[in-house]
Amino acid sequence: MLETLKGLGRHSLVYGLGALASKLLAFVLLPVYTRYLTPDDYGVVALLTTTGAVAALVAELGLGSALFWSVIYRGEDERRAAGSALVLLVGQGVLLFGGLAIVAGPLAGLIFGTAAGYAGLLRLVFLTGLLGLVDIVFLALLRIRERAGTYAAAAIGRFALGALLNVLFIVVLRRGVEGLVVAGLLTAAIAAGVELVVLARAVGLAFDRQLVRRMLGFGAPLMPANVAGVALTSADRYFLQAFDSAAAVGIYAIGYSIGMAMNLAVQAVQLAWPAQMFAIAKRDDAERQLGRLLTHFLVVFGFAWLVLSVYAREIVVVMTTPRYYEAAAVVPLVTLAYVFYGVRMITNTGLMTRNRTSAVTPLVLAATALNLALNVLLIPRFGILGAASATALSYGALMALSLAANQAVWRIDYEPGRLARIVAVCAALYLASLAVPASTLWLSFALKTGLLATYPLLLAATGFFTPAERELIGRAAGGALRRIRRGG
Repeated sequence: MLETLKGLGRHSLVYGLGALASKLLAFVLLPVYTRYLTPDDYGVVALLTTTGAVAALVAELGLGSALFWSVIYRGEDERRAAGSALVLLVGQGVLLFGGLAIVAGPLAGLIFGTAAGYAGLLRLVFLTGLLGLVDIVFLALLRIRERAGTYAAAAIGRFALGALLNVLFIVVLRRGVEGLVVAGLLTAAIAAGVELVVLARAVGLAFDRQLVRRMLGFGAPLMPANVAGVALTSADRYFLQAFDSAAAVGIYAIGYSIGMAMNLAVQAVQLAWPAQMFAIAKRDDAERQLGRLLTHFLVVFGFAWLVLSVYAREIVVVMTTPRYYEAAAVVPLVTLAYVFYGVRMITNTGLMTRNRTSAVTPLVLAATALNLALNVLLIPRFGILGAASATALSYGALMALSLAANQAVWRIDYEPGRLARIVAVCAALYLASLAVPASTLWLSFALKTGLLATYPLLLAATGFFTPAERELIGRAAGGALRRIRRGG
């Protein structure tokens, strides 16, 4: 178990750095965005980005996951699998994104109420999505080969380029929303050019029709679920636009960007998880390993939820301007939604390893239908809090449905008593943090830090740790003390 955790943790850390580097622009540049973009502008950016993300997931055809299944679990030839996937993705991507570019005018009218000024931006977003298809194969190949360092380096380079271009177009050239879209397009174009050169040398452009059919048989059933998953997290923007305003979308998107730090942490594990999951699934003690992994996952990510939720106000005040302060209210709910998502990911072993991916779609569609209904019910009455509540409740329902379906296929003995202790401690600490006075920023930060420091102590007080874990913690603490003394 310890070696499994070390392997998952090591790769998650490196992939996490890569994910943070490539996708945290929205968070790192919040001080820039909130000073140079109005809430209405930021709302428009959020709607454009969401529309591009939905199109990109349709274009992916589930081949990202299928590559792992094909190469790692089935032992297919890596070069032929990756090359075939690349040819298929780019070919059908040209058709899909080309068609979307043709209907960009009516689509912009549907989203924004007018095509004027928005149809051209949508076309640029769709071109960015087409170039991003190369990313799917390139990054999947690095993860299959466990080239975590190269993955992180590529993502960090892309982050640096994106940050430079964003600052250039927003701060220097003052191009606003258009500048953000153009910066994203240029970043994607440069990255795709480099990746195509590398892929052409590493795997070539061979196309194996039978291999593609097998990968599509695994990945295509995931596509509706993936698209519904984006709707699950992003439909609220469209409802906020319809029921409220673009400014409400912008304020909500700021809070969501902060909550997305949890998603990026979960995503770091998700990037490392397929290779680890399929390897663990072939072990004799797979059920015990997988059951214990969920407990350790929730210990870490329960604390991450606490940190983001307890410090939400302080983060928003430091990172943004007063017109965005309302965004802090949605952070705990958005963050909780992604904890639910992470639990679903860790427990989705039965359907994935037994090639029951077709069962994923009905579960996600059910949760998406619930999300749409909750958005209609809650957003007109509660605004951005209603949107965040709909997201959290829908992800909770998806987690429960997915767990039941996976247990029916492959029963894993999880640890409900220990999981309940984690939930109880997290809830108690969060409720206690609400009593901390908010008059002085740094005083509230210090008081909340002291409160968060009690997390492991409270877990220990509930009898959470096993004797083996207590012994391991004792050895680690003793070793740390000895190193400190030697260093002194």
